[in-house]
Amino acid sequence: MGSNILRRPMPHRNARVLAWTVAVICAVMVPGASPAALAKPAAEAAASTLVPRELLFRSPTYSELQISPDGKQLAFLHPLNGVLNVWVAPIDDPAAAKPVTRFDNRPPDGFQWSADGRFILIQKDVGGEEHNQLWIADPAKQSVINATDDPAVQTKIVKVSKKHPGEILVGMNIRDRRYRDIYRIDLATGQRTEVFRNTPNYIDVVADSDFNIRMGVRGNADGSSTYLRLDPAGPSEFMTIPLASLRNSKIFGLDAKGQLAMLDSRDGDKANLVSVDLATGKKTLLAAAVRADIVEPLLDEESGALLATREDPLVSEWTVRSDAARAEFAALEAAVAGPFRIAGQTPDNARWLLLETVPNRPDRYSWWNRKDRTLTPLLSTRPDLEPRSLGRRLPVTIASRDGLSLPSYLTLPPGAKLGANGMPAKPVPLVLLVHGGPWLRDDLAFDPQHAWLADRGYAVLSVNFRASGGFGSDFMSKGDRKWSETMHDDLLDGVQWAIDKGVTTKDRVAVMGLSYGGYSTLVSLSFTPDTFQCGVDLAGPSNLVKQVALMPDWWAWQRPQFVNRVGDPTTKEGAADLMRRSPIARVDAITKPLLVTNGANDPRIFPDQSQEIVDAMKARGKPVTYAFYPDEGHVYAKDATNISFAAIAEHFLSKCLGGPAEPYGDDLAGSRVELKAGAAFVPGLEQAFKASGGAAAAGK
Repeated sequence: MGSNILRRPMPHRNARVLAWTVAVICAVMVPGASPAALAKPAAEAAASTLVPRELLFRSPTYSELQISPDGKQLAFLHPLNGVLNVWVAPIDDPAAAKPVTRFDNRPPDGFQWSADGRFILIQKDVGGEEHNQLWIADPAKQSVINATDDPAVQTKIVKVSKKHPGEILVGMNIRDRRYRDIYRIDLATGQRTEVFRNTPNYIDVVADSDFNIRMGVRGNADGSSTYLRLDPAGPSEFMTIPLASLRNSKIFGLDAKGQLAMLDSRDGDKANLVSVDLATGKKTLLAAAVRADIVEPLLDEESGALLATREDPLVSEWTVRSDAARAEFAALEAAVAGPFRIAGQTPDNARWLLLETVPNRPDRYSWWNRKDRTLTPLLSTRPDLEPRSLGRRLPVTIASRDGLSLPSYLTLPPGAKLGANGMPAKPVPLVLLVHGGPWLRDDLAFDPQHAWLADRGYAVLSVNFRASGGFGSDFMSKGDRKWSETMHDDLLDGVQWAIDKGVTTKDRVAVMGLSYGGYSTLVSLSFTPDTFQCGVDLAGPSNLVKQVALMPDWWAWQRPQFVNRVGDPTTKEGAADLMRRSPIARVDAITKPLLVTNGANDPRIFPDQSQEIVDAMKARGKPVTYAFYPDEGHVYAKDATNISFAAIAEHFLSKCLGGPAEPYGDDLAGSRVELKAGAAFVPGLEQAFKASGGAAAAGK
């Protein structure tokens, strides 16, 4: 759980986008998408036409494209021997890319160029523990060094500056696992020098371009954060961001004039773009939010002028903030295929690198030429999926029972015959897919789970329930201490909406999700067992008392946020309330099959959370299957893991809802999956596991 429990983000809006959101989907009917196709013979016949899991769940072919500071190169993630690595190519010739890293186990969690482009700074953990190591790659010398070189230490990049191109500032929790001291690292050698010992126990710091630590951030018992200005005379309070504003307020950085650029929701519900003078505290409004939180400002690469801001109320949209950019954005919005982000700008200000969401297709990168205002597609993120017919993801707004508008996304089977209302002419099975966080959100960007489930004949619904991020502080705060209550009601209202629209019927609904989504799966089966036919829980907490009370040291600074937003396990009343909302306390109510998975190295949802509910269900003779991965963390990073679990989940859902399933093949063989319980409940799983070299017992 927490701030980055499920890693995603993005995308906008024009007349063309609005048109495709209600367009009728026309294609050949996929077997398995109608009630008749739920019969076993039809499902078996359909299996040969399915999009292979391997294409859907292996890593994107191209992702995280970044322009070098000199504008001559592109860096991106691309597979090498089955593992994502960092590659570098001439900016106009991606096909000439060469790998600069050769990681053979897990992919990077993120990377960025150094200020002068000589180095690439990579953060990657060892086994999913989220103890990110800092790797420094030198593309010219084809060398990579681990500047952290301690799998128990977590490293965070604090500042990269053009004034000091050969060095960076990082925070490392070497001395105290709870807090990071600040070090200056020489990028050529990896040598580090301590520059700030964090004895005040700041949870974060803000540095200027000269590498001076100008602010420290203190976490407070009420979940708020106080920023202290670190003056020569000593620290002084500068501003406090209350808990309600904490997750949609964000500091971008401190410029040479002492102006702090940030997103700020303290003066209202939505996050605005503001500038705050560090010397005086005076705040200047740069751009007011229109319909949702501002999530991305676009500044001119050359002048620094604000051109536009992006929000995502349902379909991502840009608001132009400069008269000089108005005509250009009109041309750009007429040219794109759908919602877009601006992933980079060339330093000569001539081109923008876009990441577009394309209807019925994977996301793609394109170049926008600013001089002649032309759009040129560059790379598909998943070219192997381009020839395939994929389900279209439609934005829909669902009303909650108490009057909230819930931004949601529905994907229909690719060839489903539609009625006059744009919904299936005949109901199809539905999978409710719940996002994590819970303070994250769903959006329109390509999602392999949506594409996969729709290809198997299921409608897929994702609801941004109250507490989801991006829609203002009030929408998020409405979920405070409402786990299993009104937050769950929003999901039930989404299911009822789908039933009322004729998308599905009440006896053909499953639920699935990661992290908080896994918790929602457990709540669905234990609190509302008549609504769902089965559930797939990916690393969901079953015991909220343990979830809030037990956190890794490096994450403990977030505990006050959980205490105030979820509940307090240190008081008798608080612990009782958390247990009341815990699925582990309602195992007797579970009647439908459950599939559970977790990784041994998960630092956010400890594996004993999964084991506890699996053991409780087994003791009561209830149908539960547990797939355990000893080499994974919270969000599975390995292709083999994701493919193998998709194979298990697909056959589990096929038995539950009747859709077609691709044969297992060798999809279990590449992973280290351990079947700790209930393999016999999933059709063909025991045999496939034995064929892959797994233990004969297969978790009976």
